[in-house]
Amino acid sequence: MEQISANPEIAEIHRPARPHALLAHPEGSSIGAPVVADAFDYIMEYVYQACGDEPVCAHAGDTRHCEIKRHPKYADFRVSAIMIKGEPKPPRLWESMVAMGRLHDMRGDDKWRMVVLDCVMASLRGRSIRISRELYVDLSDVRSDMFEAALTTWTETAHGVPPRHVPALMRKTAIRTAYQQATDQTRETVIERPEDFLETDDPPELPGLNASSIIHGADPRDPAVAEQIRGERNGALFHKHNCMDAVTRFHGDLRAGRRPEVTSRAAKAPMLARSNLLGPSHYYYISDFFPSFIGMPAAAEALGIPESAAYLMVRNGTFPCPHTRMGRSLKVPVPPLMHYMKIPDAIVHPDDVENGAAHASGLSNQFRDPRQT
Repeated sequence: MEQISANPEIAEIHRPARPHALLAHPEGSSIGAPVVADAFDYIMEYVYQACGDEPVCAHAGDTRHCEIKRHPKYADFRVSAIMIKGEPKPPRLWESMVAMGRLHDMRGDDKWRMVVLDCVMASLRGRSIRISRELYVDLSDVRSDMFEAALTTWTETAHGVPPRHVPALMRKTAIRTAYQQATDQTRETVIERPEDFLETDDPPELPGLNASSIIHGADPRDPAVAEQIRGERNGALFHKHNCMDAVTRFHGDLRAGRRPEVTSRAAKAPMLARSNLLGPSHYYYISDFFPSFIGMPAAAEALGIPESAAYLMVRNGTFPCPHTRMGRSLKVPVPPLMHYMKIPDAIVHPDDVENGAAHASGLSNQFRDPRQT
């Protein structure tokens, strides 16, 4: 029979990752005993279902955008990430995991936040059993308190705390809270599912639109008109910065169906008002035109700060945007950078963008009618 370490924290590292088997017989229960899955079990199953059998990339979130070519599946990734005795190893991997969690939180996607929580909670399985036995409290209550405390710490450390320090803070807070709750014998909340505590951030509102320079005699309060203005204003900005050649090539790829991952994401947005357009799948987010990630020197230039100051802010945990490591390089995702610089990541139609550029250049005879696309 396979030998498992007597230390529960070390044993968790070597335990095969089988979420469905674990839910069948949760840790701490005996065969034949009533099956009661706890918060840790639900988190693990939730993440396994979210990741599936696809390779996991903590550097860019998508293996197609990562400079590193080999990526493990989540079971192997989890083993390499689980903390031993409270120390995140390797620290750069955790730094990238936290950055991906922050980035996906801004998108309203909880996947990477739950990956971080799952790997932190996995290192607490042994400690939770010890607290339960020493203080005679239910194991599921202990783990519920730990999960809630770790999730609260994740939210509170979104600003001003270096990403490399976040996992250890989550773990320490979870242990301290579990001991306190077990000692006080108070149970204000018991987690049935981790989704109960997931917050959904509302998307930022777009600033007021000024239609007078582009559309005359139209009501900007009409959603269809506002949508058209949004595209034409961005087209005028692209023309101002001499980007229209690259934008036109990007639009050509959209119309030819060579960027389905871009158009499918934008076309599902509920804010689209002109559903009667031919070719509605041509919609895209402004951030899709730019690279997914840029280097720290370019990000520092965009923010108007010296490159040396940007690296110092990264070390101090005060850099204003999430950042991740790809190999030896620090990369900054473009959507959060746009958000910090108050640049709306608007959904636009290629025809509106090209019309706005044509208007800005004075070539009004080149206007395109989206209904004829």
